[in-house]
Amino acid sequence: MKHPNWLSLMAVILVLAMVLCACAPAEQTDGRTTGAGESTVTAPEADPACDHADSDDNGLCDLCGGDVTILLDLYVFNDLHGVFCDTDSNPGVDELTTYLKNAYADDTAYEILLSSGDMWQGSVESSSNKGELMTRWMNEMGFVSMTLGNHEYDWGSEVIYANAQLAQFPLLGINVVDSNTQEPYCQGSVVVEQGGITVGIIGAIGDCLSSISGEYTDGVEFLQGDTLTELVKAESVALRKAGCDLIVYSIHDGGGSAGNMSYYDESLSDGYVDLVLEAHTHQDYVFVDNYGVYHLQAGGYNSGLGYVRLDCNTVTGSFEIVIVDTLDQSEFADEDLADDPIVAELLAEYFPQDDPYTTVIGVNSKSRSSTVIADTVAQLYLEIGQELWGDSYEIVLGGGFLKCRTPYTLTAGDVTYAQLYSLLPFDNDLVLCRVTGKQLNNIFINARNENYHCAYSADLVVDENATYYIVTDTYTSCYKYNMLQEVARLEDYYARDLLRDYIARGNWEVVATQITIAQALTYGQALQANATTEEVYQVTGTVVSIDNTTYGNLYIQDENGDRIYIYGLYDAAGHRYDKMDTAPQVGDTITITGSIKRYVNTAYDTDTVEFINAVLK
Repeated sequence: MKHPNWLSLMAVILVLAMVLCACAPAEQTDGRTTGAGESTVTAPEADPACDHADSDDNGLCDLCGGDVTILLDLYVFNDLHGVFCDTDSNPGVDELTTYLKNAYADDTAYEILLSSGDMWQGSVESSSNKGELMTRWMNEMGFVSMTLGNHEYDWGSEVIYANAQLAQFPLLGINVVDSNTQEPYCQGSVVVEQGGITVGIIGAIGDCLSSISGEYTDGVEFLQGDTLTELVKAESVALRKAGCDLIVYSIHDGGGSAGNMSYYDESLSDGYVDLVLEAHTHQDYVFVDNYGVYHLQAGGYNSGLGYVRLDCNTVTGSFEIVIVDTLDQSEFADEDLADDPIVAELLAEYFPQDDPYTTVIGVNSKSRSSTVIADTVAQLYLEIGQELWGDSYEIVLGGGFLKCRTPYTLTAGDVTYAQLYSLLPFDNDLVLCRVTGKQLNNIFINARNENYHCAYSADLVVDENATYYIVTDTYTSCYKYNMLQEVARLEDYYARDLLRDYIARGNWEVVATQITIAQALTYGQALQANATTEEVYQVTGTVVSIDNTTYGNLYIQDENGDRIYIYGLYDAAGHRYDKMDTAPQVGDTITITGSIKRYVNTAYDTDTVEFINAVLK
């Protein structure tokens, strides 16, 4: 038996391989990722001198063979509410500015930056200059548009006009009209071109007229329902005819799911709108409606940033949405990112003498909830009204619709005006009003709205046919359905100012009683389940364990071995544990003040005595 001729056999195999390769179709490559981590060969750059064509819409020019696609990134803000400086609960825009400028410097994609509203109101650094600071920052960042939100109206149309003159981008509101003439109030859309792709952005505001003080919306109407739908459809058709490849609908309203879109007519997704950017409800979501159109909202108060990436064909105008996401604040408020100097420069222009976040006005001995704050303000309304107008009118009640904003509670420790500004940002004047007994009962004393907080004498007997005098603010008095009659007004002195002066007088600075840990445990066991002491106590002990390094949940122990749980630890400036410059560690001896609570959880069979909202001395 002869052995095979291996050289001849190898030659035959090579020839067959060459024939098979010649018969196989050539691999199509377009430079895009075809799977997780699997990339094709990058196509050559398109010849700039070529009159490109792409008959099969595959992203490669039929003539020069070059790549005719671009990546387009949309960064979307909603409900920033003037958060320019860092707070204990929210980051400011210093590192965010650096993050966005780094994104712009990446030449692999084009960028568009826009807002869906509520950018100005909510913080001392922005509200005190009625949005100017924030508008100038937006100019610096290159925003292409901003849809009007309801809180842009918190100072009336004149402030909107002033910011519109300052802004280097249009304010959008296709459904905002003069209620007398039905003429448009502002621009309905804007066209933006980036990298050969033309984007039409339509702006609209939701049904939130009632959330604005009536005196600031006199003569303004927000068209809704079928009327709004037809406006957006007509604008979309006009933008398509003008050559827009992508239609973005930026609406200051939102829902959170495909099953909760009362604010949005889904017929708009049938060819009129390609992407919906939402706002107002401060939710964080991405969902797809029944037509395959993405809806996006990224929280509020700088907790997130909307992000959309599109792969676009610059010849055919076709596109594919490849990423729709909400970026958490941890991604753009990274301490490793340097603060952009423009942020400090702008702040210094408006606050040359001091930092509004560091000037202490008083001390708060324990955490105060939004309910406690609103009830206190109602009592202060009554007291200042009696002081100002009590000689002429018998004032029986103070208060009205009073609702705190984020962070909703005032932490124990030093108090700054900036904290109060965030909690009570509205510039609603105090007013003396004449009401009937029926109004007094139905609107105030027996209010069905949980946000009505009122202070009045417990022995007040109301005659529904009699006339009474109350002190409220212009949000409540100008609400058209209340039909209150204004008698007198105190201008430029608001709820937060009353609370500031109240705290500055030491009313919330309670002297803590020094006790031992053993006494604290005894006091706690005497409480009803889940009850908290009204008194504020002070104890000293050594940290023996730390359960939670974000909020500062830990145990302290004294020299006798008595141990108590601390549920939440703050420093005197109101910073929680993870925000402290030097947080207590195991082995440190600390002194704290706080209230004692007996925490009972029957589901887990626990019965614990603890200090809550404790403050380091």
